[in-house]
Order: sequence, then structure tokens, then C-alpha cells
Amino acid sequence: MIAVESKPTEVAPVSAPPDAKPLTLSVSDVTGQKELRIRVAAGDTDTTVGELIESLLPRMGLPTIADGRPLSYSARLDREGRHLHGSERVADVLREDDALLLSPSINAG
Repeated sequence: MIAVESKPTEVAPVSAPPDAKPLTLSVSDVTGQKELRIRVAAGDTDTTVGELIESLLPRMGLPTIADGRPLSYSARLDREGRHLHGSERVADVLREDDALLLSPSINAG
């Protein structure tokens, strides 16, 4: 779904709108120790933020289970200083060169 920036060429899927553009984003974990520069293909900008986060977790080596329970993450958009909802579309909320900070969602229980 998401191509790494170092990929030399990118072909937009046939279903991509003619004005769709790829996005280059910076993504880091809450500790700042793991950072990625990613490129979201033009046809993948219809993806939800939740789907984007799920695709990034294994690539960043972030844990998905803590204390035997599933661990979920949220993304904070630096430009707006807010956490994005998992159901928001990438095309609607992200812009070229945006920075995302992934942090585990803490649920009291």
C-alpha cells in the first residue's frame, strides 16, 4: 500500500483520480528513536489514517501486543497539533511533507 521514498518510480493505479498526487510524509514513534520517510502512492490517498498506521507498525518495528493485550496506536499531526481519527481519509487530512508522531493509545482498564 505504501511505497518507500527511495523507490525510483511510482505508477499511479488505474483507479486513481487524474488530479491525485503522491504524498511524502515523515513518521516517527513517540520516543523519536524510530523514524521513516514514506511515500503514499497517488491511488492510496483514499486509505484511512487507521489503515496507514497499521501498515507502518511492522515497518517501524513497533510492538502490537503489551501485557498479552492488543496495542493500538494513534497518529498526531504536527502541523495541526491534533490526533487524527482512524477513520479520516489520508487525502482529506494530510499534505505533502507532513510529520506524524505515532504513540500507543492508553486505555485504562
